[in-house]
This record gives sequence, C-alpha cells and structure tokens, in this order.
Amino acid sequence: MSVNLTSDESLHAALRPYRVDTAAFEAAVRQRLEAASVQRQNDPVARLPPFLRCAASVLPLPLLTGGKLSGAAAGLAPAAGGYKLLAYLALPAISLFVLLGAAVFSILKIRSIQQGNLADADLAATRQAVDAWWRRYRPIGIAILGATVILPILGLTWVLFVAYVISFGLLLLMLSSFARIGLGNRVVIGQSCLTGLVFLMQVAGIASGADNSIHFFNQSLLIAIFGGGVLILLAILSVSSWRAARPIDGIKYWSLRVLAAAAIFFLVWLVSPSFRSATPAQIKNHVESFDKAPYSSASWSDWEFPARWAVESGLNPDLTGPRRLLVEEIAGEQNPFVLGSAFRVGLVESQQLEQLATLNRRLASLIHGPIFENEPISSVQQFDWVIRAAVQADRLSATQRDDLASRLRATLDYEAHLSIAELKPLLRVTRLLDVIDRPIDRNQVRPMMHDRLREFHSLGSGGFQPAGGFKAYSNSDTGSMDATACAVELMEIYGIPDGLDLNWVRSYLRPSLTASPDRWIAAVTLDRLNRLPDATRPNWVDYCYYERSLMAAVVLVGLCIYATLLSPMPKATADVPVTLVNDPSPIA
Repeated sequence: MSVNLTSDESLHAALRPYRVDTAAFEAAVRQRLEAASVQRQNDPVARLPPFLRCAASVLPLPLLTGGKLSGAAAGLAPAAGGYKLLAYLALPAISLFVLLGAAVFSILKIRSIQQGNLADADLAATRQAVDAWWRRYRPIGIAILGATVILPILGLTWVLFVAYVISFGLLLLMLSSFARIGLGNRVVIGQSCLTGLVFLMQVAGIASGADNSIHFFNQSLLIAIFGGGVLILLAILSVSSWRAARPIDGIKYWSLRVLAAAAIFFLVWLVSPSFRSATPAQIKNHVESFDKAPYSSASWSDWEFPARWAVESGLNPDLTGPRRLLVEEIAGEQNPFVLGSAFRVGLVESQQLEQLATLNRRLASLIHGPIFENEPISSVQQFDWVIRAAVQADRLSATQRDDLASRLRATLDYEAHLSIAELKPLLRVTRLLDVIDRPIDRNQVRPMMHDRLREFHSLGSGGFQPAGGFKAYSNSDTGSMDATACAVELMEIYGIPDGLDLNWVRSYLRPSLTASPDRWIAAVTLDRLNRLPDATRPNWVDYCYYERSLMAAVVLVGLCIYATLLSPMPKATADVPVTLVNDPSPIA
C-alpha cells in the first residue's frame, strides 16, 4: 500500500492562518493583568474563600487595615448557615480586642488633637468604622462585654477564656488572610489587643477571688499572665511605631528588647512563689529565724506547725533563737498557749520546769481531789502544757495516768458532740493520750472523727480564704489554715474520710504570692497531706483540667502577640484609602 507524504512546507502553509498573533496575545494578557490589578485595588478581599468573605462582613475593615479600606466587605458572598455561625463566633474577640481598643485610642487621639500634638487624618475614618459597627451590632457587643464581667463572678472564668480563645482563633484566621494580601496595620492590631488584655487583667482580679473551683496554682497568676502579655505588646508597639516614623538602629532596637525582657523577668520573679511551695531549706531557715513574737500566742502558733514538721523531718533546725524567746516568756507572762507550743516542739528543758509558776496548781486540779466519772477537762488546750510538763518531770503514777486518760476520753466525747465545736481540741486529746502512754482505740473513734472532718470541711470562700479548707469552728463558713493543718494531722492518725476529695484540700493549700505565716503552714501541711497512706497525687490530666483557666489565658495572650506580629508593619507615609465596590450591610 503506497502512502503519499505531505511535505513540511505544505503543512506550514496550511496551518499558517491559524497561528496566534504574538502581539495580540501579549496585549490580551496585559489587559487581563491590568483588570485583575484594578479589581484587587477596588476589592482586595474578592479572592478570599467564601467563609472569610462572609466573616469579613462583621469586621471594621478600615480600622484593622490602617485605613486602606474605607468600607466593609459585607455582601461579597451569601451568608450560608455555617458561614454565618462562624462569623458570629468571631464577634466576642472583635468586641473586646478590636472595638474596645479603638474606642480607647480614639479618645487619646482626640485629646492629642485638642492639644495640637497630632493630625486628624485617619481619626474620622476610624470613628466612622467604629460607629458603623456599633450601630449594627450594639446589642451583641453589650451582651459580650457584660458576660465578660459576669462569668468570672459566677466562677466560670475558664468558660469565658475558652470562648475568647475560639473567637480569637477565628479572628486570627481573618487577620492572617488579610496579611497575605498586604492588608493590616501592626500598630492598630497591637493597640487593640493591648487594650483587651488590660481589660481581661482587671477581670482576672475579680476571678481570682470569686472562683470557687479546685486549683493547684494561685489564680492571681492570671493577672501576671495578662500583665506579661501587655508588657510584650508594649515592646512590640514601641519598636513598630519607632520604625514606622524613622529607621531604628540596632543599638536602640536591642535596648528595647532588653528592657522588655527585664520587665518580664521581674514579673516572673514576682509571681514565682506561686508556682511551688516553700522548700525544706526555706522552711528550716524560717523556723530558725523565729526570735520575735509580736502577737504572742498567735505568733507561736503560726511558728509551731512548720517547726514541728522540721523536727519530725530530721532537718535538725538550730532553735537557739526560739529558745531565747522561750526564756523571756518563762521569765514573764507564761502564757499557757505559748507554753503549749513550746512543749509540743520540744523546746522546754528539764531545768526550766521548776520555773513554771502555775505548774503545781494546775496539775493538782487535774489529778487531785474528787474525780467525777467521765468528767471532761474544760479548755483542754490550756492544760496541754501541764500534762506534757508532768510527763517530762515523771510526776504521774500509773493510777493518775489512768484517771487522766479517763478524763481525756470524756473530753473527746464532750468535744465531739458540741453544737459549736473546734477540730483542734480533738487533735490535742488524741496526742495527749499518746503522751501519757494511754493511746486511744483508733478503730473505735474513727467513725466519729471522720464525721467531724466531713462536717468541718468547707467548699465556700471568702475573707481572703479560698475554698477547700477546714473551718475553725463548726458554725463558720470558710476555711482556716490552723484548722486545716489540724485536720490533716487527724487524717494522719485516723485516715482519710470517705467522700472527701483531697484535691479540694490541695487547692486550699496552694502556694501564695506572699511570704505570710500561712504560707509556711500551707507548705508543711501539703507535705503531710501528700504523704498520707491512701492519698493519690494529681496527674498531668488533673493539672490540665483544673488549671484550664490559666492554660486558656496563656493561649489567649499568645494569640494576641502572634496576631500583632503577623500584621504588616505600618508605612512611614500614609497609603491611599481604597473603597470597596460593594456597599456594607449586615449578614443576612
């Protein structure tokens, strides 16, 4: 079969009429590029995904873009149900971190203009954008700001912060999309975020005293977290404003960084005591430094708890100062409560027993004369030192110990059934029975002790006391550090009552920001609590759950910093505002 081949010249001649005109093709491409450029200038958000085009309708774009857009992006895409919901979820972050900051800094600008220090080129556009947003979303904005104040008062701080994290995440998604097309202003975004963090820092002050939930860290850390974010944003804004006005040299730039780092380091150092309890070395130093008792028996009682723990833990503290203070007490008033603390710590030496003026008289009232059957000892705490002194001096016979044990058991039964009772006498009686070598039957008394411990446990807060402690008196509403320390020592003896969540007690004993006497009692009591035989320590899941407010606050501050750094730097010369082709209107 023969094949007739067509020559190359014939093919070229046949296809020549269909050849593309190079000049015409280039002209068409240029025309398309110019049209796209004009469209980007008139409508920079036209190429964004539908969600962002819909969500942008709730944003005051002239404010966020530094005046580059003079209208809103509403109406660019139909507001489907899912897109509308996501757009409204961004409203909390917009209300707090955009509009509130805009209002504050607008007022500052007005004052500067009145003083002749600032031009009002962009002030009108900013105020117009803010006013338009509030006309459209005023009820929602007021409700959001109201919830921001009310939720912490109701103890729902974590709900508030988690909601703001979700809302700010959506806002950050919008801002990042604008940044990719060159829209945004770091100074404007930073100022808005800074104002929002300052507002939340004030809210955190309310939350730290109103949250009746379990926490292992002091909730005042919320103030420090937001304060640290404010310091970082101030440093970023200082650098950005300086660079926008004039070039900034390396020395000045690093000096600002060092200043911000120093401020943050000082803040961390200030709140560091709230991250952990006092160390054994710190407790030992505190015990050894006790050489003054400005509040007499109260000062001795505050010192006794850490002192006994230090002795029992084998720290061998140098008690020279406390012994000198005891000598002064024996030579003076001989307060029975002070003497009780001294005896329980082991400060009193044998040769000092003869100097106790009321020992013989008080001891005689306990062991001589007619002893009624099951007669309780009135004010057993005032007689605590008497019994200990008599045992130390070996002045009690076996019969007298038996009689004294009978009275102590009667006292225990009497204290257990008082309508207005204390926990401390229950601990004193239990310890004294061990001192006279007539220990109590713990199995017999355990049910009563557990009932008392559950009764005295408080989940209420107030009077600068968090929830979770044990009450000093049965008719009190809030916990007491002394009573909580006594309760934990009772649990060392009688075990942990059923239904008592130790995490509540840990929450009450959490480290504080100040080195108050309660801090030392809390540290040693927390150690005793963690060493209870049936105590289960919290794991990382517990920490994440109970400290969700702190974690959400850290994430929120991080989002604010990231949003500020993500936004483009402001230019030294103002850009010409661009008007969107679509009219602003609310979401359908």
